[in-house]
Amino acid sequence: MLDLIEGLPHGWDSIVFKGYERGVQLSGGQWQKLGTARALYRGAPVVLVDEPTSALDPHAEIAAFDGLWSLARTGHAVVLVTHRLAATMNADHIYVLDQGRVVEDGTHAQLMSHEDGLYRGMFTAQAAQYGHVPAAETLPHPRSAVPSDHEEAR
Repeated sequence: MLDLIEGLPHGWDSIVFKGYERGVQLSGGQWQKLGTARALYRGAPVVLVDEPTSALDPHAEIAAFDGLWSLARTGHAVVLVTHRLAATMNADHIYVLDQGRVVEDGTHAQLMSHEDGLYRGMFTAQAAQYGHVPAAETLPHPRSAVPSDHEEAR
């Protein structure tokens, strides 16, 4: 973060909004880093982050999540909204939403134990992109127009 700030044209005195005299426009990843740093600096008891690493490279993403999980270990509540399910493995509790409703909840291990679970299907599909699934036939099929078991239960 220090490198980012010191790399700005006016360092700590930079205005990070284009349109002002001396204003600087940050990239998406730079804004995400700045937002995370602000949350860490303020020491807020609850930190709500929505896709905090979507514009970061993999190394910066790992560092960002390390920072968030360190906040959680020191007594802060971290609420993470994400589609990147690898990030949820360290969560104390996971809520899975489908069509705006909570359809599953539990720990990563609990959710992975449900053979037909939505979370397990999504997690497995993402892991398969990196070759972490034994065979293609173990991949869940994409959702179709047919209502899922979760939707029928409503």
